[in-house]
Amino acid sequence: MSHPKSAITKQRILDAAARAFSLNGYAGTTINDIAMTAGMQGGSIYYYFESKDDILQEVLDVGITRVFSAARLAIGSLPASSAFSEKLEAAVTAHLTMLLQQGDYTSANIRVFEQAPPAVKRQNRKLRTAYGEYWGQLLSEGQRSGEIRKNVDLTILRLMLLGSMNWAVTWYRSDRMPIPELALKFCEVVLKGVGLSDDQLENSSRGRRARS
Repeated sequence: MSHPKSAITKQRILDAAARAFSLNGYAGTTINDIAMTAGMQGGSIYYYFESKDDILQEVLDVGITRVFSAARLAIGSLPASSAFSEKLEAAVTAHLTMLLQQGDYTSANIRVFEQAPPAVKRQNRKLRTAYGEYWGQLLSEGQRSGEIRKNVDLTILRLMLLGSMNWAVTWYRSDRMPIPELALKFCEVVLKGVGLSDDQLENSSRGRRARS
């Protein structure tokens, strides 16, 4: 069992590392940078972690675990009778909140994963895959309920939704739109789309042909 003081120091290191990685990337972050942010001597870090890669591994794992837990908790807090649209909004809001408001670990995961060494990526990918499968199951529920069309490719939809939410870390500004409103807009795109229905497309084509 670890000593409480040791656990607190380790957490301080991880918090500092998450901040540094999210701001400077993998290559731009050194052990000394992490130590300085944590208010420690560089050599002291090695008492808790063997290398920068070990620190990064834990930061990435924490980032995925936290957002995964937040999404499950958000959906789990809804009544059992909740519609898919309500579950989707809850999960999207939870994901965006963790990414944009409670963020260093989650944003570090978004920004640094592709820069990570292969061994670190392989280990973290297990959690990323599990989180992706969770979203796949949620979207499948929407397709079964009829809220998502049967001919929609759910893999592409999942990748588009998660990718667009994650990209928000580069452009979101809280003074322009609160997170719940942003989440609702993401859900509207999923549930209502941006194009015309088949009937509308046909009517539009007829109109163009009539004018030509």
